[in-house]
Amino acid sequence: MTPNRRSSRPRCVDTVCCPRTADVAELMPPGIVIPRSLQVIFKFGKKKQAEILEEAEVELIRFQGALNGVPPEMEANAKLVKIALEPLKELFTDAVTRRADTIRIEPKGDRATIAFLIDGVAIPAGRVPKQRAHAMTQMTKVLCGLDISERTQPQSGGVKASVGEDEFELKTMTTPVAGGMERLLVYIRNLDEKLEKPEHIGMPSELKLAIRNLTSGRKKLFLVCGPSRTGITTTLYASVRGLDAYLHVIFTIGDTEGRSLLNISTFDTDPTHDLQETLRRCIRVEAEVILLDPIRNAEDARVVAGFYDDAVMISEITAADAATGILQMAEWLGDGALAAKVLSGVLSQKLIRKLCNDCKEAFKPSPKLMKKIGLKADEITVLYRKASPPVEPLPKGEEWEPCTTCDDTGYFGRTTIFELIEMSEGMQGLLAGGADATALREQARTEKMRTLKNDAMRLVADGTTSLEELQRAFKGN
Repeated sequence: MTPNRRSSRPRCVDTVCCPRTADVAELMPPGIVIPRSLQVIFKFGKKKQAEILEEAEVELIRFQGALNGVPPEMEANAKLVKIALEPLKELFTDAVTRRADTIRIEPKGDRATIAFLIDGVAIPAGRVPKQRAHAMTQMTKVLCGLDISERTQPQSGGVKASVGEDEFELKTMTTPVAGGMERLLVYIRNLDEKLEKPEHIGMPSELKLAIRNLTSGRKKLFLVCGPSRTGITTTLYASVRGLDAYLHVIFTIGDTEGRSLLNISTFDTDPTHDLQETLRRCIRVEAEVILLDPIRNAEDARVVAGFYDDAVMISEITAADAATGILQMAEWLGDGALAAKVLSGVLSQKLIRKLCNDCKEAFKPSPKLMKKIGLKADEITVLYRKASPPVEPLPKGEEWEPCTTCDDTGYFGRTTIFELIEMSEGMQGLLAGGADATALREQARTEKMRTLKNDAMRLVADGTTSLEELQRAFKGN
């Protein structure tokens, strides 16, 4: 799901903000190798910051205004700006050039740990003194137009930014912790990465067709679900782009988050109207398909259910998988039979990492392994995995070099696997009878519906991902 964006990899080089190589090594868990690209930067630890930046020709992030429109009070916070702005810019530059989608600064004792979430995996990014962390958090709040004097209540905001030609939206959240400190989360969205069509998120053509069939002329509710912050909204809008907007009158009454929706009209909502009145007005203008904001509670679920026979409605909920999402709707509606009548289908998704094309290695799987994972040994002779250092010593004068494309993680970018539970007669009967999630999943397998694990094996077979990645992604499921 994440495009393979590559860039020169500037690093934060402030020796206070980011430790040198030896310091980083102390922070790494046993067995973790410091990427070569980090070693190249950190070896300049004793040079002055200005000299390093000049030599590396690092272009730091540029902040372009708070999302709430409040001008940053830079002059009023001149001392803070002098202390924290440059380290913050270097940290954020490091994060976006490493393709991180989240930055986390977590105070712990007299220091704070910094971590990046890259391709869904937390990567240590160093430790800083707690006062430096506090200054960086306060500086972030200034840039986002937030109240820096408020440390006892959570605050959320955001700031527009750019690095080179890439435009970003950074959404922030601060949460009070012990000792008057705050935890900082920064969610990064690259506005130049377009994930608007089914093919952009790895949706197979046959799944696109199945969704189109479920949402064409069948006046019910179609749901997209998944864990929080895993691209559910992106999948929802990509799914809608698979519909034929020339054959249907499609309106959205939800927050599009700046997405461009070709041939889909944004309904003129009235802030004084509740969801029920808004839906009534939208249907009155002959809307055939309506995109909704996420359904988050029983009240919204009951309102939407009241219109299930008037239009195709498409929304999202947070749930681990499709079966769990179906049961959540049944719980909110207080009636499994009603949920069975209201729903046409539920699409669930999970993000998994893609193997790095520059370093993945092929191997011949054993017949026993192929049988265990359900692949046909006579059709697939080669699978792929993360590259490993050579076991045998290399010839004299040669040395093994870790992959600089993926920082020796073995993975670069993510894609999506899907499952789709259609409300067949058998599924409706189970739900009306009070079946649990296990029974719904078993019925889906019996009816040969698309499941997450079967879809994942499709990507193992074609070399997109590895068995090890599936073990990680499904751990605990």
